Amino acid sequence: MRSVADMMEAGSELIFERWLERVQRDHAPGELSRPELADHIPDFMREVVAALRREEEGQSPKTHRVGPLGWEHGEQRFRVGFDLPSMVREYGTLHDCIHEFVEEQGQALIRVEEVRVLVQCFNRAISEAVVHYTRIRERQLLGEEPAPPPG
Repeated sequence: MRSVADMMEAGSELIFERWLERVQRDHAPGELSRPELADHIPDFMREVVAALRREEEGQSPKTHRVGPLGWEHGEQRFRVGFDLPSMVREYGTLHDCIHEFVEEQGQALIRVEEVRVLVQCFNRAISEAVVHYTRIRERQLLGEEPAPPPG
């Protein structure tokens, strides 16, 4: 049985392309460029794979490494005009794209440990993104931060 890390590495481009299309269609505040949409997601995916690999080797998955990427993603999403619910949902879309790809590979079963690492990575990234997004939003409401472009 292939690991989720193996499948994510082999299918990273397909997973990413599906995610980009769905985010543009369902969550983006308007037509955004590919780099604006992509933001830190390729780096996030690489860190998720690295965490899964560490878990496979019996090491601590170090899911905290995705935190700074989530933090930066929250700021970038605020700046390009995403609302908070859309930013959170786009992480869910990525999670769905990963699971769909795994299922398509004939791997309907994945180890509980892999699920746990995926959930920890996504939860950490989402929480950091939300914290930073809301801090910037609060500063903007206090007049300390410029408003994002209209969405």
